[in-house]
Amino acid sequence: MILAALLAALTLPAPARADAVSDLRATLVKLQPAQPLLATARVSSTVKKEDGKTERAQLQLGVRSGTDGLELHFPPELLQRAAAEAAVNAKNKDAPTPVQDLLGQLSPVNVQPMVNYAPVLLRQLDGATLASQRDDTRDGKPARLLVFDVPMPPSANKEMSVKKYVGQLSVWLGADGVPVAVRNMLAIKGRKLLISIEFGTTTEYALRQIGTRLLAVSRRTEESHSMFGHDGSSVTEAVLAPTVPGR
Repeated sequence: MILAALLAALTLPAPARADAVSDLRATLVKLQPAQPLLATARVSSTVKKEDGKTERAQLQLGVRSGTDGLELHFPPELLQRAAAEAAVNAKNKDAPTPVQDLLGQLSPVNVQPMVNYAPVLLRQLDGATLASQRDDTRDGKPARLLVFDVPMPPSANKEMSVKKYVGQLSVWLGADGVPVAVRNMLAIKGRKLLISIEFGTTTEYALRQIGTRLLAVSRRTEESHSMFGHDGSSVTEAVLAPTVPGR
């Protein structure tokens, strides 16, 4: 029965597939923030270096999103921790700077998608091809799973000779058609100047609708790479907890 269900999903007529994507796009267009948002973001990272050493960091900051833009509040003690790492590193270049490195990733470009995910998903759908859809579950609740094939970025072939590429976008929809989770997966294997290169990344978002806003309440990104015979990996997690509406 499982095989039959998969085959049925893969052989859906074109109109059914088009309707699924059109319905998703129509839902996302309606999810435009109407009220400000105040939230606390907790971010952690675990990085395994090529030399086998592991660095960990975690931090917390305030986030405000409204019609006047996006504000990130970094507590004084957090900035002091980063400054202390930098001072030690200035005397010893081998000294790790995990908090400073993690802070470097927390730009508005990285935070904005979490506070307003609908436009991000709309852009991700551009150029993607619906490969299958089926009934599924997410967090113990019924969901509809749409799986898209994502084309290779044009820049990839400019960086190296690509031998293998896999790109996939998975979207779980709740009973009301609103996305409740998204997974982005990308894997590339190639060569550059006789050097074998492998890179892979998977990002998962847990989504929640608050009013007319689609919020990414959590994000987990796993990355791995292999180059010059050395392997490295990292895991970065972010949790966004809404507080009271902004004023």
